[in-house]
Amino acid sequence: MIKNSLTEEQFQGLVERLSKRKNELEGRITIETVKDSLRELGLSDLLLENDIDEVCKQMNRELKMRQWTNYFKFALILIILTAPLSAFGGYKLREVMVAKFPQLLGLTNDDSVDSRELKLQVKDLQDKLKDLETEKDKLKERIEDLKTENKQLKTGTEPDSISQGTRTTIINESKPTPVSSQSVELEGILYELKSCQKSSNVNSSTQSISCAILITSTKENVKLELYSNGYKGRSRLLDQGKEYVATKVTFGTYSSHKRYGYVNNSLIKDIPIEAIITFKGVSLDVNQIDLLQFKTHLKSSYYTGYLNPELRDLSVIPEE
Repeated sequence: MIKNSLTEEQFQGLVERLSKRKNELEGRITIETVKDSLRELGLSDLLLENDIDEVCKQMNRELKMRQWTNYFKFALILIILTAPLSAFGGYKLREVMVAKFPQLLGLTNDDSVDSRELKLQVKDLQDKLKDLETEKDKLKERIEDLKTENKQLKTGTEPDSISQGTRTTIINESKPTPVSSQSVELEGILYELKSCQKSSNVNSSTQSISCAILITSTKENVKLELYSNGYKGRSRLLDQGKEYVATKVTFGTYSSHKRYGYVNNSLIKDIPIEAIITFKGVSLDVNQIDLLQFKTHLKSSYYTGYLNPELRDLSVIPEE
């Protein structure tokens, strides 16, 4: 290498270095220019000898602090990105080591076989546990169905030897005669109006109306939800353009929860269950209902979904 000459790479390096220095100098202001600017602002008399040095030191400290902050953020991002990959890689490496070189990890072939057998046993136990939980849920549903059936079949002196057909006849004969023949059937569920009765609220200019409906399923294994006023649906009555939303629903022995606004019950084939839908705050001049619409949800082996039965032109009887 000749002392008074440069290679092409050295020349390029020198050009880059001088260009960088030029860029740095272009962004700087000479001391003379600073003094002239301070003189124009009337601040030159206040300038001390070490003011410029102090300002430069402070700016250098702030610049270094920003640089370290950026370095820290970059390092933190790298750690967040690489930590899961490192953990996953270590887990996979251990699996390979256990499978290929168990002796290096202090494991014998017998240990590996025992470990695999233990995992299989744990999986079998987990599957059995899931099956037991499923059976448990089915038993709970069956218990609820039996409780409902028991409540419906209780007649006081009815003997157990009565046939199902006779029992159905007795129950149907003991039913009160509906004041209206209004009824509608949707997806195998019969909704039949029993009565709509008013009751005045104490110290109020409004009244409450309760409509009793007999609900009967024509098929087995049926569950029905009935809504008063909830996020899933609501029941309502309309009269002369005014709408009133249900405040409570009773379905058999169950009542709707204020928070969720619905109640559910299991239906037995050909056995009616009474549902009562209550509306509060109804105007006192309402004696006839143009439309009673209630929201239900059917869950069965043949159909699952929402239903909106409607009964029209219903008379309201006074309080007894």
